[in-house]
Order: sequence, then C-alpha cells, then structure tokens
Amino acid sequence: MKIYFAGAIRGGRQDASICHAMIAHLQAQAEVLTEHVGNKALSDGGKHDLTDDQIQRA
Repeated sequence: MKIYFAGAIRGGRQDASICHAMIAHLQAQAEVLTEHVGNKALSDGGKHDLTDDQIQRA
C-alpha cells in the first residue's frame, strides 16, 4: 500500500515531531510517499514570497 501523508509546511512546523512519529508508524505498514513532511530539518523559512493562491495552484 502507498500512503500520501499531508501536513503543514508553511505554518505548523511546531507539529513536525508529531508528523515524524506518525509517518514512522505508517512506514511499518506501508510506503509513505511524502515522508519529507515529517522531516524535522524543514522550516517554514522557505518561499515566503508565494501567495496562498500560488501555493494552492502548485
């Protein structure tokens, strides 16, 4: 089974540890295609110049 895990990246990085733990649990059962969401090294300091509309279209 393949799982697409979605979580906040632009805002909500304070929950990265929770996402990481959930992804680790899921990986024991299936392939998680978006494991980068739980990467604790990611920050919300990325592309702040994007509007909400641009993010939704990506």
